[in-house]
Amino acid sequence: MKVVIQTILNVEGNRGFRNGEFHVEDSEFKKDPDFAVAVVAYEWIQQQKRETGQRETIIEKVTWNEENDITQIVREIEPVVPEDNLPF
Repeated sequence: MKVVIQTILNVEGNRGFRNGEFHVEDSEFKKDPDFAVAVVAYEWIQQQKRETGQRETIIEKVTWNEENDITQIVREIEPVVPEDNLPF
């Protein structure tokens, strides 16, 4: 499934709008479209943060296909950190 994601981010006081077209897995989209798109949007925002040198970034608004607001869902996503079971 192709969707257009729009972000408005505030990077240390500088607001910026970006949009792009992304692929979302059909099976995930059918289960929960907002969450499936939010995961893709989160990954894209993380990429944008890396491009700006990991500066403080505030997510102001995230939408997909111009009408579905997923801002709060994206803000609540936290990366899964694998458990460290190394013997040393």
